[in-house]
Amino acid sequence: MPTLVRNGQTWTLRSANGTVADLRPGHVDRGTPVQSRERNGTATQGWVFWAMDGNWVLETQLTRGRYAPGQAMVMHYDRTTRRASLADLDGQPDQRWCLEVIGDDWLRIRTLRADEGSLFLTASAPGSPLVLAERDSTDPAQRWQLIPTGGADGHRWRSARRPQPAGGDVRTEVLIAVNTERARAGSQPLHLDDRLSAAAQRHAEDMTAHDLVQDNGTDGSTPWRRVRAAGFAFRSSAENVAAADNAPEAMRMWMNSPHHRNTILDPRFSHVGVGCAPRQHGIRGRYVQTFGQV
Repeated sequence: MPTLVRNGQTWTLRSANGTVADLRPGHVDRGTPVQSRERNGTATQGWVFWAMDGNWVLETQLTRGRYAPGQAMVMHYDRTTRRASLADLDGQPDQRWCLEVIGDDWLRIRTLRADEGSLFLTASAPGSPLVLAERDSTDPAQRWQLIPTGGADGHRWRSARRPQPAGGDVRTEVLIAVNTERARAGSQPLHLDDRLSAAAQRHAEDMTAHDLVQDNGTDGSTPWRRVRAAGFAFRSSAENVAAADNAPEAMRMWMNSPHHRNTILDPRFSHVGVGCAPRQHGIRGRYVQTFGQV
């Protein structure tokens, strides 16, 4: 499973037809079209990825550092033209994008706006606007690579060594990975819940402190008791735990286990919490996913 992007990283989007997502130099006005162009390495071709409720907002690198409503300009799905253009950040579904992994180096990029069905970012001829179209697995214009700004190829997004994020970034990283797998399986995306994350974090820290990997806490608590104690009322709940050095390793372990994989893909669940206690004193880190159905 590829390592997914992290919050605040800047990437160039290159399609399998060889063009990249670009803006006209200096144009960051509302409605400016996002166009297909030959790659030139300038800031007009850089996109800053910001995590938002399990999906991504793509800010043009030209406004980086002004991530606030009315200031940052982000990629937007214009439903009247079915094209991609710039708009003021407001966080609505037409500004949020889901990354669907389709191979070691390739993604599809789907708009979260679903009232017209699933539509995917699609490259055009050089100089023409990017469009949103229904899925076509044979169309190279719907396959994208993420190239680090200044990078030479699309492989670096998978293999580059990066420090493990802490706190909220770990939760976001795991949430994105979970929702990517659920999208591939046809399940609805999960929402990150602070109460479930509190229950998961409590258990992760307990396991690390006692070098354990188990569902019950050292205080005798069960996963369901911890969820209730955190204030989350649920119809059903489940938990995954792992000892791992980073979040991608924990996800690989879970996805390679039929029981844990089924929990991640279970269509009943609507929310998830994530806990992480990092490696310390030679003890591997502990990762916890706590799922809930309201």
